[in-house]
Amino acid sequence: MTGSNETAYKERRHPRTKANVHYRQTKIIGQKYLVPNISLGGMRIFSNTHFKKGETVNIELSFSDGQKTVVLAKVAWVDAYPKDSDFIYEFGLEFIHVPPYIMDKLKSELERALDH
Repeated sequence: MTGSNETAYKERRHPRTKANVHYRQTKIIGQKYLVPNISLGGMRIFSNTHFKKGETVNIELSFSDGQKTVVLAKVAWVDAYPKDSDFIYEFGLEFIHVPPYIMDKLKSELERALDH
């Protein structure tokens, strides 16, 4: 991590961690993937579908107890991956709307992940 990226990481409002949370794009039926890192403010995902910075997306989250929900998020940043990777894009998503009971669920998942 370099200069301004490292500073931005240290200044995050919500620390990111790995947790047992999976995601699926709601427009695409199919496999769910483990979220690489997630916080109360957003998450990082991989996809073969391109989204533009600032675009809003619906993402289905699946928690360790099997509970599923859809959250609304905004694309905060986009990076392209090399052609030989499994995915074409990596995205940073900022949560826009997460119902309070889902935020509580996410907080519990994150606390459980930090305890391990």
